[in-house]
Amino acid sequence: MLACLTQLIPPPSEPRATDWDAVQDQLGVTLPTGYKELIRAYGGSNWDDYLYLLEPGCPNDNYDLIDWEYQQTEALEGLWEFEKKPDELADTGSRVIPWATTDNGECLYWLVKRTRTPISGPSW
Repeated sequence: MLACLTQLIPPPSEPRATDWDAVQDQLGVTLPTGYKELIRAYGGSNWDDYLYLLEPGCPNDNYDLIDWEYQQTEALEGLWEFEKKPDELADTGSRVIPWATTDNGECLYWLVKRTRTPISGPSW
């Protein structure tokens, strides 16, 4: 699927190296292979002035997955004090990790059911 995307939209630059083991250790999850391939090709990037793809360690701080994960975890913990926490997050170790955001402020998340579990997500 990524091959089709790269034919339609050529990657903007040389791929950046990412220490995925260190990133996954820091997050406590195994990230989807398709996501890693997408980041290798495009990095943290803006799509159609709407979707912002988050990359761990991105040179542009606005697209840094690690920063967003920290900020969103903190923001959601505050939200659950006033709003009902979704049932999917009731199990110990369940959490969400943002992988993209939009210019409207929405976040796109992976749902992680327990720590150090592979995330099942889109297979780009």
